[in-house]
Amino acid sequence: MSSLEASSSGSAALTAQRVEEPDEHPAFSDSESGNYPGLEGSSEDDASEEEEDEEEPALRYKRLGGNVQALFERDTASTLLASERFLVLGTHWGNVVIIDFEGNEVKKWRAHSTTVNSVSVDLDNEYVASAGDDGRVVVHGLYNDDISIINYSRPVKAVALDPYYNRRGSRRFVSGGTAGQLIMHEKKKWFGKSDSILFTSSGPIQTIRWQDNLIAWACDEGVQIYNTDCAARISQIARPEGSPRADLYNCRMHWRDERTLLIGWANFVQVVALRERVQPAPTSGISSSAAAAVGAGGSSASGPLLYAEVSVMFRTDFIVCGLALHRDSFLVFSYGDHQIVDTMVTDSEDQIPKESQQHRARDAQPPELRTINWNIEEVSSDVLPLEGFPLLQPNDYGLAYCAAPSAVKSPRADGEAESGQGAIEADTWFILSPKQLVAVRPRGLADHIQWLTERGDYRQALVDIESAFRGEGRWAMYRDQIKQSEYQEIGQEYARILMDDGDYAGTASLCARVLPRSNTPESVEAWESWVFAFAEANALQVIAPFIPTEDIQLSNTVYEMVLAFLLTSRIDEFRRLVLVWPPQLFNAYSVVLAVEDQLPKLEEAGEDQLSLKHILAVLYDRLNQPSKSLRYHLELFTPGILARVQRENLFDAVRDKAELVLQYDDHMLAIQHDTDSPLPLLQRCDAEGVLLLTDNTDAIPCASVVKQLVAVPEHLHVYLHALLTKDAHLGAPFADLQVELYAEYNPERLLNFLRLSAYYSFDKALEICEERNLVPEMVFILGRMGDNHRALMLIIDRLRDVPRAIEFAKEQNDPELWNDLVMYSRDKPEFIVGLLELGGTHTANPTVVIQNIPPELSIPGIRRALTNVLHDYHLQVELCTDCKHILDSDCEVLSDGLRQMQHQGIEVENDQLCLVCQLPLESGVPNESGCAMAFWCGHIFHDKCILLPEVQRKTQIDSLTTATSRNALSPSMELARRSQRLIYSPNDRRKRLTQAKLDRTMLIRQYGPVCPVCVEYDQKKIQQARSGWSPSERKDRDLSNSNSNDPDTPTANADGFERTELPPMQALQI
Repeated sequence: MSSLEASSSGSAALTAQRVEEPDEHPAFSDSESGNYPGLEGSSEDDASEEEEDEEEPALRYKRLGGNVQALFERDTASTLLASERFLVLGTHWGNVVIIDFEGNEVKKWRAHSTTVNSVSVDLDNEYVASAGDDGRVVVHGLYNDDISIINYSRPVKAVALDPYYNRRGSRRFVSGGTAGQLIMHEKKKWFGKSDSILFTSSGPIQTIRWQDNLIAWACDEGVQIYNTDCAARISQIARPEGSPRADLYNCRMHWRDERTLLIGWANFVQVVALRERVQPAPTSGISSSAAAAVGAGGSSASGPLLYAEVSVMFRTDFIVCGLALHRDSFLVFSYGDHQIVDTMVTDSEDQIPKESQQHRARDAQPPELRTINWNIEEVSSDVLPLEGFPLLQPNDYGLAYCAAPSAVKSPRADGEAESGQGAIEADTWFILSPKQLVAVRPRGLADHIQWLTERGDYRQALVDIESAFRGEGRWAMYRDQIKQSEYQEIGQEYARILMDDGDYAGTASLCARVLPRSNTPESVEAWESWVFAFAEANALQVIAPFIPTEDIQLSNTVYEMVLAFLLTSRIDEFRRLVLVWPPQLFNAYSVVLAVEDQLPKLEEAGEDQLSLKHILAVLYDRLNQPSKSLRYHLELFTPGILARVQRENLFDAVRDKAELVLQYDDHMLAIQHDTDSPLPLLQRCDAEGVLLLTDNTDAIPCASVVKQLVAVPEHLHVYLHALLTKDAHLGAPFADLQVELYAEYNPERLLNFLRLSAYYSFDKALEICEERNLVPEMVFILGRMGDNHRALMLIIDRLRDVPRAIEFAKEQNDPELWNDLVMYSRDKPEFIVGLLELGGTHTANPTVVIQNIPPELSIPGIRRALTNVLHDYHLQVELCTDCKHILDSDCEVLSDGLRQMQHQGIEVENDQLCLVCQLPLESGVPNESGCAMAFWCGHIFHDKCILLPEVQRKTQIDSLTTATSRNALSPSMELARRSQRLIYSPNDRRKRLTQAKLDRTMLIRQYGPVCPVCVEYDQKKIQQARSGWSPSERKDRDLSNSNSNDPDTPTANADGFERTELPPMQALQI
């Protein structure tokens, strides 16, 4: 590192001068020092300092090979330009050579007879221009035969093509040389080609750079900037004070962007910023101060739109041979040291003896590529011992910059583009010497990782690789340089280091990140080797969670080895892995055997034992052995396991697990009711397990369940009670056992069971009740056995319960038993009172009881008892009388309601239709009124539709008998004629209104028409009923209907409906 100020010992120094801080400049970060791998270099730091604090190089160097080396054997390079597709090299023999980025010659032509001083390329990389000492400028088309040669008769030192040369018809370029004139050559439409002098200098034009619409060139007066849009020179940047003559050292210029120009002249570096002018610029002279920037005027009255200012300027202790920007720093290609600068002559070379010049040339030091940060501090310096450097001068070197494109095409000799050859991956600088080309690139991720791994810093290497893979950090743009296999190798190497240090957790975590996940033999081998390494270190529990199970599958032996190790050391982790790992990874049967062998060795009902039972349940399920898995599920009280039995029809699997099922019920009931005390029998019988056993007796035989539950009588009692509730016949074989269980656990329910069941042994039941002194149950059993007298004596002697004795006598309904009770009670006042009060008039005869009372017996409460007996008789008489009155009153009310309903009228709407003819009841004809007949069913018809057909049918017989005497009509026919006149002759009807009413009433009473709608409905019901009769029933009903002899009387069918012959009624809708 160089200091900022010169010391007395003569160390190098950089003197910085900031003319004006720029308004905006890019944000920079620190850069790292570099070396020159592959070439012999020297360092300013001694070896001891490098060992203590060795910094990573920032750049990497590569000497271009290919056939360019053969070119250098015959010729020497004089100038170099880098485009985004290729390099353009000019030689001292006048050749222009196109080479790719690997040093391979692509195209070559002889453009000049002497040295080529400058080359230029348009933005489309279609045309190459060259300028030489022979005074010619040659523009050569790369993909066509277009060649333009302009001869200026004086050596041309610089040339620059219009960036849009290929796109514009003007085909402009600028050139300059020893004539001191900057000439713009362009093609005119009508007058051919013409040259325009843009600037005239007192000295030669050295360097020209054209960026967009700005042209910058260097001459004795300094650097000039010309704006082609306004055709005016916008600024001049004077040479720094104290700098050597302009013709001694070539000016180095580089457009960083459209608004920033880097200038390196001798031992000075300047940064020029172009800004928009906010007010008209003065057109006076240009200041010589480095901080000032003055416009040179233009054709516009308001002056140029841009002006230039020097934002940064600093002096170096070396000669600048090339200049560029790299990230946050200046990249300066330098020649010599402070001694060269101190001895520089600012007047003329003829003041120095020739011998002295040759001595300095022979003693020239190798050039250096220096990195100087934005604070004008030298960060690094790489010495480049290029070929022949002791005899080379600063003007013999050059630096060309090429930005990394997304795609690169190299031109071919036949005019076609060669796609993809010589592509570059990052920004590249090319260093030129007469006999050598060196490519300088920022060190990528691969270089960085190599540098770290060579020093054993694998941890940092992994961190940087992973950050780059995530698209983070400074190395993200180079992530494609590292292959996945390289990353895995570095990770495994670091894992070995951690393994040797005993950091097993870190090693396992690292293996999970770096080991391959592809299902290939190499990946499987890598994983298995590391698993066995952990096994040797007795640390399988550390690597177990990271072993792959999905993307890549190892051998079953590996997984089983891990499970066997965890079974004896970490049962919780063993349980987790068995549940998480896919079943096909290991042999479930082998794991089951190992677990069953380990299970008895653990503490009973301990956490580890429960975990192993859970594992066995899961594994047996995987092995499709539900009988064994259900055992462990029931022992673990797995929620929903009984529902699964129902859903999957696994009744055979629980046939021998009745005790476990009932234990499961007890556990679930205790959780639901949050109590440890015994629950009522009904709640236990409604539990899921008990219902499972009782509802599926076909698959789970009762005898099998009883046999299993004999050892647990309480559970057996619950099961048999639930069985009795469901079907008393199912528990018949176990009735005697059930009697004993009721007597033991629920004596209050024994009597009810004795009453419901008929399958138990009376003698055994009586014995059980006698052992437990269950008198009511003994009474019932004796009653069932027919020993009513003994049963009654038990009630009287043992219980002395008069109501029970009376109730027992009622149940048996045995007169002799009543006599026994009466005879037994005649000398017992409490029984006499009880019989009178409780027996009453319904059971024992009070007269008999009273007659059997001894005269001398004193009975307390006899008066009240007799009063009650008389009151009961009187109450019965009153009840019978009141009931009769209530029935009579109800009948009267119902009869009145029926009469009122029958006397009520029926509401008929005018627009209501007749159900036969479907015409309105009220005709629309004036002076014509129609009569309608309404039935109680609600159906209404015209008289002519319902009454007249009935009359015609009835009078058919009369018409036959009176056919011979035309003058005399029978009463029926006369009545029919009057009815027709009544219906069809409204005028006559109006004259005889009273007679019409009487006739109509007589017709209705005589012929009794019925509602055809209801009749048809009844016929349909009869037909439906007849379809269900047997042939014999149908025959009997038909015979009963044929017994009626009156043809005029409607016959009644078997169901009581009247059948009437009706005329056809097509319009009838039911």
